[in-house]
Amino acid sequence: MEFQISGHPRKWVVKFQIIIACILFFASPVFSSQDSTETNSQQTIGKKIDHILKDRCLKDTKIGVKIVSLKTGEIAYEKNSNEFFIPASNIKLVTSAAALSRLRPDYRFKTIVSHDGIREGGIIQGNVYIKGYGDPKLVTEELLIIVRGIRSSGIELISGDIVADDSFFDNERIGNGWKIENNSRAYNAKIGALSLNFNTINVCVKPGENHKDKPAVITNPPTNFVEVINRAVTKRRGIGNAITIDRIEEGGGDKIIIQGEVSAGKKRMCCYRAISNPPLYTATVFKEFLEREGIHVKGGIRLGVQPPDTVELINHESVPLSIIVRDLNKMSNNFIAEQILKTLGAEVKGEQGTAEKGLEAVKDYLKEIGIPGDEYRIADGSGLSKLNNLTPSHIIRVLESMYDDFKLQAEYIASLSVMGVDGSLKERMEGSLLKGMVRGKTGTLDGVSAVSGYAACSSCSSKGEIYAFSIIMNGFQCDFSRIWHIQNQIISTIAGVKR
Repeated sequence: MEFQISGHPRKWVVKFQIIIACILFFASPVFSSQDSTETNSQQTIGKKIDHILKDRCLKDTKIGVKIVSLKTGEIAYEKNSNEFFIPASNIKLVTSAAALSRLRPDYRFKTIVSHDGIREGGIIQGNVYIKGYGDPKLVTEELLIIVRGIRSSGIELISGDIVADDSFFDNERIGNGWKIENNSRAYNAKIGALSLNFNTINVCVKPGENHKDKPAVITNPPTNFVEVINRAVTKRRGIGNAITIDRIEEGGGDKIIIQGEVSAGKKRMCCYRAISNPPLYTATVFKEFLEREGIHVKGGIRLGVQPPDTVELINHESVPLSIIVRDLNKMSNNFIAEQILKTLGAEVKGEQGTAEKGLEAVKDYLKEIGIPGDEYRIADGSGLSKLNNLTPSHIIRVLESMYDDFKLQAEYIASLSVMGVDGSLKERMEGSLLKGMVRGKTGTLDGVSAVSGYAACSSCSSKGEIYAFSIIMNGFQCDFSRIWHIQNQIISTIAGVKR
């Protein structure tokens, strides 16, 4: 079809454009001011974050970010959100979510004490077995409760041995892919079904009163499992302040070697060291506590498996899992994460508890919330391994799933650090307007920094707006304080707080 328009061509073009504009205006859908505000807000967030990420410190750094509104499901910002990253301790967000989902928040870990042979009044003619079921919170105070329960039952003498049963887990003591240069560090504590004090011992060095006195060394708990070799010296005030505390495995026990110089008048210095043999350590302290409470043990200490026909003396239960995951996430405790992972494997996939079975249970959970098993790689429960590979989108999906599950939401969110208040986020923007508005989990390895969680928006037009966020950075060259500052800027932008 052809037609002609008479008159000045430019005038007719202008008129035609006006007509078309009117048609498009009246034909287009109507947008509310709230939709416009939210769109503009997301655009503003995006521009601000893009500007923050131009920091020269991030040159050659691999960056992944995803921010999602939990109210609308809309993506407020994303960058490389479907690429793989080493997440460090952000893996604990997955471990704790799977544990709460599969074991439930009220799950309790057991420690059972039983005996074989015959009991005659206050005498046990036989052996006493202490069997662990992975309790990551069996500490000195809890072990004393167990011992005093035995004493209260009237036991005065045990003719046989104290037998440590660690068989609920396999014998693999470290996680897959861990690079342990110094295995005495507390964050490298070994895994074990029968464990005590996070499989660490507290060592304190107190300077002598003058430079001729030997420094005092105190271990907590005091135990013959460790032999203390004190080579440290006290120097005059203001001279000497370098002490090393090493743990060396020898035979069935450990040696704690203290070397260096410490100034007279200084406060005592304390640190934690991982022990080498969890079940023997626990059984040794258990036997020492029994004797301290007046129960004589004629036999020794050994490893073994509790026979099926033993008589139960004590069935001790831990605090609920809902409490334990708080220590896991707030303090980023690697030992707790691995204990939970193997317990998950034993309870869901059957004994013995292994890391492989635990990871199978985690994968089942992730598949259930829409993350297929071929989309990621998880090597351990704590994030110490650099073999782990997740995307920010995977972490966001876990955060969304837990937020939407009424049965688990409160326990899960309560397990996270509150920015500026506690846990690994306590020192992050302490005293700022973000205090109490962000709950999250950090992750740190060499060249790896991550922080993920939930942020409440203070300036959003929609009241009650909560964002799930995940920020992961790999391969940076600048120091961690600078990286944390950049991450804090991003989180401030999400929450609408000016720093």
